[in-house]
Amino acid sequence: MQILQILAVVIAAALLIILVREKHESIGFLLIVITGVIVFIFVLDKVSQLFAIVQQIVNRFNVSLLHLDTIFKVIGIAYITEFTSQLLKDADLEAIAIKVDLVGKIFILLFALPIFIAVLETLMNFIPH
Repeated sequence: MQILQILAVVIAAALLIILVREKHESIGFLLIVITGVIVFIFVLDKVSQLFAIVQQIVNRFNVSLLHLDTIFKVIGIAYITEFTSQLLKDADLEAIAIKVDLVGKIFILLFALPIFIAVLETLMNFIPH
């Protein structure tokens, strides 16, 4: 199972980071970033499989690809923002991490706005005029 491989890499890296960080904080931070990138690369394969499955669902049930595409963009923004924010917090840059979180939330709102409008239009069609 790949999850066990990922967890083994993360645990080994965590132990190494704890040992190295005591003497060289900058190298410890670099190891944190490298570990995050390795985990991200491991997960990218699973994400591509997820997109293939969703594409099959879209084709089978004739779901609007526009809204599904927007939902995936929102999820992607949320994950990337969280990943970046956590890296900044690990580097003791809390103030910048808070701003990254805010920017991510604003972008999520901007991307989700068409779905919100579509839901409102659908609800308005049910209300008698």
